Amino acid sequence: MSVPPVVASASAPTKGVRRPPGLVALSLMGVPLTALSLPLVVMIPEHYATVLGLPLAVVGLIFTSVRVFDIVIDPMLGAAMDRTRSRFGRYRPWLIFGAPALMLAVYLLFMAEPGVGPLYLLLTLTAAFVGWSVLSLAQLAMASGLATGYDERSRVYAWIQFASLLGILTVMGFPILLTRLGETGLAPTQLMGWIIIVLMGPAVALAVWRVPEAVEVAQRHVIGIKEYLAVVGRKAVLRITAIDLLFGLGFGTASAMLVFFVTAAKGLDRSAIGIVLIAQVVTAMITVPVVAWLARRFDKHFVLGISGLLAAAVSIAFVFAPDRNLLAMSLGMMGWGLSFGAFNLLPRAMMADAADELRLDSGSDQTGVLYALLISSWKLGGALAVGLSFAALALVGYKPALMSANTPQAIAGLELVFAGPSAVLFVIGAWLSFTYPLTREKHAAVRAALDLRDAGSESVV
Repeated sequence: MSVPPVVASASAPTKGVRRPPGLVALSLMGVPLTALSLPLVVMIPEHYATVLGLPLAVVGLIFTSVRVFDIVIDPMLGAAMDRTRSRFGRYRPWLIFGAPALMLAVYLLFMAEPGVGPLYLLLTLTAAFVGWSVLSLAQLAMASGLATGYDERSRVYAWIQFASLLGILTVMGFPILLTRLGETGLAPTQLMGWIIIVLMGPAVALAVWRVPEAVEVAQRHVIGIKEYLAVVGRKAVLRITAIDLLFGLGFGTASAMLVFFVTAAKGLDRSAIGIVLIAQVVTAMITVPVVAWLARRFDKHFVLGISGLLAAAVSIAFVFAPDRNLLAMSLGMMGWGLSFGAFNLLPRAMMADAADELRLDSGSDQTGVLYALLISSWKLGGALAVGLSFAALALVGYKPALMSANTPQAIAGLELVFAGPSAVLFVIGAWLSFTYPLTREKHAAVRAALDLRDAGSESVV
């Protein structure tokens, strides 16, 4: 398969380009990647504990251990990508070798039969998480090179976010649709695995074929723990990572309690969970283009801050929603959906701007490392969310296993810990967003200086 040539410059301006070449192909990778991320944290733990018979405590320990390892390994993967040199580009080789390995890991993890042990789960889960990190890092880093302008990047990451949301709908909706069309002979988890595998191959192959990479300008690389911590500690980088963690925790803690809140606090049937989640995702898909437009009209950090305040207000409004009212609950989730897209696309676009500032100040391109930080903050939020949520439920006396035995005080406590921590986290994230230092004007000056310097440097592949 032929690959696109390496384009002239990583800093070539994209003014007047409505859709950079390869953007659709790169965005489509988000469908299988997001379709994989959801069952990895929602379906697979329950499947291995209930269907395959592994002890629940062992499954929990394995997932926690793998997530911790995954968070540690991500920066190393990012640094390795930043140092990769080949005639195919910097990130494309990682896609070529990473996709088949991930597809194999998905097959082994999702198609496991009764009789597998803890070591099998540990190895296949580790391979799946590392493979997901490789492809996600390559996708985000390549996206940063498709456009260099402040506004163009909002559009690029909006496309990627839209495709990611489509991946959530795919993995939630396809098994239901196929089951209704007729007996598939597959368990739900196996069906999800095959959907991911079938989508993964063509999506990654299309990205390898169609997405261009830029010729690198001469530069030095940061090496060593001290230099790495200096990169992490940069004002813009640290601020974006903190914002991403806070917003991720805000949604994560509430999501971990969503089933209890909908059923015990609001008196709805468990089947309502799927409906309200789809309402949130569809709303987010619809509003992603609006968020991108607002980010071009105003500064990205300002739109992100407004989104944080909106999410905080919706969190509090949930408490006052009428009981046994599916429409009210769906409207609340749609309110969260208005912010959900912004929380994902804007920090990624902002990190690309921060990478420009870093390269100007240090002469070092650490795009892979910076996006590894964002992925790690998302994973850390997911790892902390369940533990913090269940600890809060225990403090207020709510008993998830004995919902009918919970007192009115325990239900009130459930409502409090569902809405309160999320609202606080969203407000803090909004404040950090409003005070973000790398504004549109500052980035324009950074890009002008970079373009001038790069124009005087000899390009190297």
